[in-house]
Amino acid sequence: MSTNCNDCAGKCPDVADKLEQGSGLVSAPLRPLLILLGGVSIVLGSIGIFIPMLPTVPFLLLAAWSFSRSSPKLRAWLFEHPRLGPYLCNFLQRKGLTRTQLHRCLLGKWAGISLAIYLAPIMAVKVGLFLIATSVSIYLLRLKRLAD
Repeated sequence: MSTNCNDCAGKCPDVADKLEQGSGLVSAPLRPLLILLGGVSIVLGSIGIFIPMLPTVPFLLLAAWSFSRSSPKLRAWLFEHPRLGPYLCNFLQRKGLTRTQLHRCLLGKWAGISLAIYLAPIMAVKVGLFLIATSVSIYLLRLKRLAD
């Protein structure tokens, strides 16, 4: 599998191959279900970019696993995607994010959380949203910083 991911220095195929190790492709009757699961995960992860309570990375990881077990073409598409591929490669292979990726994650997270906190009618919900966003931010800030 080739890659266009400059951030990964050609390591995206290694990550995809590691996901596929073990059982490999599942039997034919299960493949459509895993493809559907991967597709739904991509949609939910993409929505999660804009909605603060919906996580992005776990859904992308689920999609990567689903596609690795069901469709080499979809797996290649996901890891070669110009927007999603670099995040997956950096997170899975290199265990970190670039400064630009970190800034985008934090900016999107806090913009969405700020709106949700403003719109939330109950103080306990506002506090909960703030605590979740703070926890996620601390996690992201503790990740290894990769070269841009």
